[in-house]
Amino acid sequence: MEVTQDISKKNSWNAITLISFRFFFAYLFLNIFPFPLYYVGSIVGVDDLFSFYYDWFQELTVWTGKVVLGIDYEMPTGPNGSGDTTTDYVFQFVVVMIAIFTTIIWSFIDRRRQSYNRTFLYLRTFVRYYVAFTMFSYGFYKVIPLQFSELSNFDLIKTVGNQSPMGLMWNFMEYSDTYTRFSGFAEVIAGTLLLYRRTIVLGSILTIAVMFNVFMMNMSYDIPVKLYSGLLTIMGIFLLAPDIKRTLDFFILNKAVNPKIFLPYTTQEKAKKAINILKIITVLFLFYYNINDAIEGEKEWGKKAPKPALYGIYEVGNFIKNGDTIPPLTTDTIRWKRFIIGKRSLGIQTMDEKIKYFQEKTDTIAKTLQITNRKDSTDVQNFTYKFNDSLYTFQGIYKSDTLKIQLKKKERKDFLLISRGFHWINEYPFNR
Repeated sequence: MEVTQDISKKNSWNAITLISFRFFFAYLFLNIFPFPLYYVGSIVGVDDLFSFYYDWFQELTVWTGKVVLGIDYEMPTGPNGSGDTTTDYVFQFVVVMIAIFTTIIWSFIDRRRQSYNRTFLYLRTFVRYYVAFTMFSYGFYKVIPLQFSELSNFDLIKTVGNQSPMGLMWNFMEYSDTYTRFSGFAEVIAGTLLLYRRTIVLGSILTIAVMFNVFMMNMSYDIPVKLYSGLLTIMGIFLLAPDIKRTLDFFILNKAVNPKIFLPYTTQEKAKKAINILKIITVLFLFYYNINDAIEGEKEWGKKAPKPALYGIYEVGNFIKNGDTIPPLTTDTIRWKRFIIGKRSLGIQTMDEKIKYFQEKTDTIAKTLQITNRKDSTDVQNFTYKFNDSLYTFQGIYKSDTLKIQLKKKERKDFLLISRGFHWINEYPFNR
């Protein structure tokens, strides 16, 4: 006996299924829209095509937080790298409330409806393409190591105890390109399987496994993407829902599972051909867009991005201030201990292990270095420098003080974490 791609084998759904479908239709749509239309804006060069929609929802969210929930502090609204801001939580509250209200109205107006087989087919397609696009965007940024690029010079000199939980997890991923690519391929494969209805069950299972692991890492290491990774996990469960019984019968209960047929999107041959062509274009665009974006990102700010001329970690030897050599006391908050130049910032670590961050501008012809405090643009230091092998000398005047600083460059390979590498054979555990 064959079964169709319906929520149940019958054309008449029970009340719980009908109500659940109406709720998830509204809830998922509000979380996904305006996908995929915002790609149209990117293609034609109008990135703010749906700014009116985002602005309206943002205003509604802030109003709800202030008036309905009584939040009396400032709610951040712009993108800042966190997906777990107060605004994000209030947004989910608003979406749930709208979904509940929509479900009530819809259930009253359409109370005689027996099923939503066709509507569910379209909704499921909408959700699985969104999840596939998302898995690709995350996955290719790992297959081409970009999300977790490489251990920075700052990471190498920080003690474990002074790292944040998120920083510790990020460094764990950044250390190994092998594991990063493995996790990326898992996401890409899951997304690819979701593109085809014949592999949607396997794709849904893999999506749930991958995203629930991401969700647990976010929960365990204080990473502010808990809401979104949890939402993607829910979407994976939604996609698997029609086949949960068949999946349990096959994998757990050792029962026979009947073949499954798929409802066509349309019975018109021309429309079928048009859909197939559109799908081919969509899949090709999906691969090209994400792969090209990752490759360009790697060149711009990933491992292949250009490094500053003085990129490296420098250990401070002599620190001479106004002609006096300052001893390296661990309580000193002024004397430098290390001078670190990374890809996007410069840091001065004082003897008390604290790091102040600066922006740098190097002139390799005049051999000058200008550093500007990232928190205070008026705090500027100018140095001339010279070097001999790995020994560098910086000289300059800062706040009426004459400084002469001698440094020795420490190579990245001098760190055990970098030099140890991978070994197929270990006669004894090398756990340091």
